[in-house]
Amino acid sequence: MKSIHFALAGSLMLALSPLQAADKPPAKYWMSVATDAGFGMGSMMGGGGAPGMGEMLGGMFGGGGGNMADPNEPKRSLLLQLVGPNTPADPNADEFIPSGQRMGEFLHLLTPTSAKLSRREVTSDESPETEHEKPKGRILMYWGCSDKIRAGQPKILDMATATPQQYASFFKAFNINSPRGPRPAAGWTYARWPHEKDNQQVPRDSSLIGSHTVKANYAPEIRFNIPQQQDYMDPVIFTEKSARKGEAVSLRWKSIPNASGYFSMAMGGMGEGDMVIWVSSETPHMGWSLMDYVPTGEVNRLVKDRVIMPTSTTECKIPKDAFKDGEGMLQFIAYGHDLNLSHPPKPQNAPKDWQPDWTAKVRLKSATMTMLGDDMGSAAKEGRGSGGRDYTSQPRSGRSGSNKGNTDVIENPIKSIKGIFGL
Repeated sequence: MKSIHFALAGSLMLALSPLQAADKPPAKYWMSVATDAGFGMGSMMGGGGAPGMGEMLGGMFGGGGGNMADPNEPKRSLLLQLVGPNTPADPNADEFIPSGQRMGEFLHLLTPTSAKLSRREVTSDESPETEHEKPKGRILMYWGCSDKIRAGQPKILDMATATPQQYASFFKAFNINSPRGPRPAAGWTYARWPHEKDNQQVPRDSSLIGSHTVKANYAPEIRFNIPQQQDYMDPVIFTEKSARKGEAVSLRWKSIPNASGYFSMAMGGMGEGDMVIWVSSETPHMGWSLMDYVPTGEVNRLVKDRVIMPTSTTECKIPKDAFKDGEGMLQFIAYGHDLNLSHPPKPQNAPKDWQPDWTAKVRLKSATMTMLGDDMGSAAKEGRGSGGRDYTSQPRSGRSGSNKGNTDVIENPIKSIKGIFGL
């Protein structure tokens, strides 16, 4: 008789367990891991989140208020975010880290006093929209890796006369299917690192490989291992970056071992208030949504669609005469491979209402922002640039396209377009 009672009790528990799991949403933990180089990237990237377009334009042309990062010193950065389904009076959370990370025994995650997220804590598609005065000048868009400008290019927007529909069409970016990261919510507790009490720099030789444990009084214990593929990515290193007037801009870079794809874009001025934008994809679009973390599944999809370059690609050319004076600002990003975890692991045929105790994501990227107009091929041939030092652009003194000259060439159209992005 006892065996029958135990069997019935067991069956009842199994029947109720999916409902119990569904009643308690899982805790969520994200690690955003970045390697950044070039002008302004270190100061704009902060704790590891991607800058918004306003931050990038402001940092490039004096609107950001921060110091320009040393383009010869790639920076590693990290952003930790946790949200748990409990609300203790005194929330506490720590991530215990491997010794190779060289940042102590643990990193303390702090719950902010304000529910407002900083720009680096939200994804690019969540930036607030604001109406601004209509700017003047034109934007000319080119696309694709090619020696010459292809038929049907450029795509042109006259900002002074364009209708709202034309603006929307021209500034349309690729929709990236990206999950929402941890964030404050009613009935939940949110915390992050870095914060005002601990914003230490990530050491150059820091490694994430090994065991990680997150302990909090508002979420279950989260344990996982990071393998070599999800360690910090190598910096972007150009072996050639020539931009001679009247020639195609030739770009060559070192392959990054744990990359899943590459994307590049450039912008510059043409005088008369005109601005030029080029993207490496085979489709015309504003590339700003891709200058951010992109989920690995989306990277794979966009590689097939020839929007993102495959990892077998290590060279690209910006068409001749797209940047008539050879001046401009170049951005380049390499995407890593996401690590997605849960406890317990998701079953192959999980029911729709299945939920784990926690989920965790490790996402990676390596990016640079640098000036066009400097030939890096000679540096590579001379053997300079150990550790990537001379492969990120430094304007050459005594030439008409010095750093100040480059900024002057681009600044007028940037002033026109800044209003769109709230600067």
